Amino acid sequence: MADLNVFEGRGVEAIACAEKVLRLNPHPPSYYFWDLGQARYAAGQYEATIKSLRNEATYRTGSRRLLAAALAQVGRLDEAREEGRLFLAMNPHFRISYWVETQPFRDMATRDRFVEGYRKAGLPE
Repeated sequence: MADLNVFEGRGVEAIACAEKVLRLNPHPPSYYFWDLGQARYAAGQYEATIKSLRNEATYRTGSRRLLAAALAQVGRLDEAREEGRLFLAMNPHFRISYWVETQPFRDMATRDRFVEGYRKAGLPE
């Protein structure tokens, strides 16, 4: 439900879903923290996004893309570009344009905030 709420532009509701699942599962898989980070990003809570995605369970995974975007949104551009570089080392074929084409966003303003962060972080078009 967290993902669905993100795509619908309901970041606050997405956060509630992600936090609930973390409360219910004492041994959550890494993607739960990624989901929470994505929900917080959708809600514009970039510092909280960074905290979620620096959790040991998800840090150093593909979530670096979103971490780079959040860092860029708060003006920490050197860190953002470094995380972006590390993400691209593991995902060399990533392109913002392809990501946009494959994501089922209904809320374009939310999608555009993700794109803005990816661009600021220096990820390729």
